[in-house]
Parts: sequence; structure tokens; C-alpha cells
Amino acid sequence: MKEKVHYVIEAALAVAVIILFILQFSGDKKLTIADIAVSDGSAVSESTMPIAFIDVDSLMSNYIYSIDLNEQITKKFENSRASLTEKLRKLQSDATDFQRKAETGAFLSRERMEAEQQRIMKRDQELQELQAQMSQELGEEQLRMNEELRKTIITHLTEFNKSKGYHIVYGKMNDNILYANDAYNITGEVIDFLNRQHASSPAAKTDE
Repeated sequence: MKEKVHYVIEAALAVAVIILFILQFSGDKKLTIADIAVSDGSAVSESTMPIAFIDVDSLMSNYIYSIDLNEQITKKFENSRASLTEKLRKLQSDATDFQRKAETGAFLSRERMEAEQQRIMKRDQELQELQAQMSQELGEEQLRMNEELRKTIITHLTEFNKSKGYHIVYGKMNDNILYANDAYNITGEVIDFLNRQHASSPAAKTDE
């Protein structure tokens, strides 16, 4: 269960914000060759295309709100694991005690022994069901956080773009973009903007 939550944190959050953000600021005007001025094969001129990209891994690692959500789900996982571990330890102790009593004939009757065996088996079943329930609840909570994070980023990115005028903003993750000139990399700008927005949000002030 820990590995599942761990990879969801590192992968699902990133996947949730692979941004294909398209804005039509110029109405029906189409981009023409005249709008694209590139000086040579390695450098982008001052008149670049109205597109940009964000390094998603860097965003997830440096966006304070993303870090906070990651810490929240990790804490919930650790609490669930600690609770399950304690219940499992107690069950194992009782099972060992039952085994010792059964081998030494400590039970007053066969009926008492069978009743105790059934009780331990029932607790084992209940513990398995609890583990499945906790796993499901953590998964649902992770999905909720993913969606909350995605909506927050899209909302702030829309605000960020009002003064930028990009038509498309791509999310760069792994090798989905094989090459991109750094002139189109707005990761640092976006992270700074998102963190400023988060710092001024009611949620951030409440945490203080």
C-alpha cells in the first residue's frame, strides 16, 4: 500500500497537470509564417512563437501547495500504517498465545478452544477488510487532491497568462517533448507566480 501511495504522489500528481492550455486572444486570426521569426537553428529571436512549456517535475517539486498536499497524504498514509501495524501486532500476539495454549492443553474444553480460534480468524478477516478500506480511502483522497491541485494550477495559470498572451502552454514530463528551446521555458516564472498566489491565499494564512 505504501508503494501505491508513493508512486501516486510522484506520478499521478504530475500527470494531473500535464497542461494543454489553449487561448484565443486574437479571435479568429491564424498564426502565419510572418508571425514566426527565428534567427537561426539554435537561438530564438525576440519575436518567438506564442507558446511555452513548463517542466512538470520541477513544478511539483517547488510549488509549495503541491509540497503541502504531498505531506498531507504522506502523513495520512503513515497514520494508517501505524494503526494497522499495531492491530496486526496484537493479533499475532494473540495467535501465538492461542497456539501455545492449544499445544499444552490449556483450554478447559474443545469448545472453548474452537471458539477462541474462530475469534482470532474473525479478527484476521476484519483486519484484512480494514486494510482494503484504508487503501481505498487513501486512493480516493489522493484523487481528490490531484483534482484540487490541477484546478488550482489551471486557475492561476489562466491569471498568469493574462499578461503573457501565450496561445499554448505544454507540460514537459519525461520525453513527451523531445526538444524545446529554453527560450520557451517558463517554469521558473510560473513557480514564482504560483507560490506568490499560494502565500496570499486564505489556506496559507490559516496554516500559519
